[in-house]
Amino acid sequence: MRHFVIGDIHGCYNSLRSLIKSIDIRKNDTIITLGDYIDRGPDSRKVIDYLIKLKKECRVLTLKGNHEQMMEYARHSTEDLEFWLQYGGTQTLQSMGINSIEDVPEKYWEFIRNCYHYYETDSHIFVHAGVHSERVMDYQHTNYLFWQRLRDSKPHISGKIVICGHSPQESGLPIDLGYSIGIDTFAFDGKWLTCLDPDSREYWQANEKGETRKGHLDHLSQKKVI
Repeated sequence: MRHFVIGDIHGCYNSLRSLIKSIDIRKNDTIITLGDYIDRGPDSRKVIDYLIKLKKECRVLTLKGNHEQMMEYARHSTEDLEFWLQYGGTQTLQSMGINSIEDVPEKYWEFIRNCYHYYETDSHIFVHAGVHSERVMDYQHTNYLFWQRLRDSKPHISGKIVICGHSPQESGLPIDLGYSIGIDTFAFDGKWLTCLDPDSREYWQANEKGETRKGHLDHLSQKKVI
């Protein structure tokens, strides 16, 4: 069984669809998505609809990102609503053809509610943003899981490699720190959406133009954390 992990999508439906096609998904594969499905990009609704459909074709584990958390908070607070709209919520509502968060269809709230905070294997920890290095995963705070920047990360006490998004790399390439791998590669800003096989260390990328490319973490030269 293969594992694939996909970084921050941010409404980039064309990139996601092209990426899935390029990795030739099989029924027994597991796809882990690191959150931030919504906001900023043009097609948040299509992204979530596509992931819901994909769950019928293979095992898909959707993690929650800070933008999903922001959307949830925006439902209950005027101040949080204004904050969310400022950071991409407006584009999300537009993608759904609505003007108010009160009109968001229930299936999208259900999708967000069912997202995991993290996923852990014998060798890796998958999370949207980061982890507290001295706490086991059962005792992590969402401030770390959803908001920590890669530049502030340290090796986790478990010795497992943390694979995360949230910290967009302006180069459009993933970054490998050894103890942590960042795969938010600025999909919404005209760059690339990244999918990584953590075992083979191969990665695939696609953009909104439908272009694709492939690489290997061992061939990366980027060492600066953004």
